[in-house]
Amino acid sequence: MRLYSKTTGCCYLDSVHGNIPDDARPIDEERYLSVIANPPHGKVRGHDSDGLPILIDPPPPPAPTREQIEAQRLRAYADPLIGSDRYFAEAQRESLLGNAEAAEAAKALGLARFAEIQAEYPWPAE
Repeated sequence: MRLYSKTTGCCYLDSVHGNIPDDARPIDEERYLSVIANPPHGKVRGHDSDGLPILIDPPPPPAPTREQIEAQRLRAYADPLIGSDRYFAEAQRESLLGNAEAAEAAKALGLARFAEIQAEYPWPAE
């Protein structure tokens, strides 16, 4: 007979396992195959009121922390192709070369991209 323990989340065969948890309950073959052996993608294991496994929707992921958002922003600013830092570097280079108009244009693009990144990764509500 196949048994399932909610405490361990494992199945046991009474003919094989000698030390079976006290909360182990018989589990039928159909439930074992659909929930344990071959669960559908996108579902996680939960338990019914008898302690037997069932499939449930996964809980939503936790909201990102302020530190995680800051890390995302920093990576986005520094992205060599679509980040804001490349525009600021270009503005500095143009300024050093004496091209004030090009420096201001690059700076404006950098500020616009910087604002877009901040909007993409807003601070969590506190």
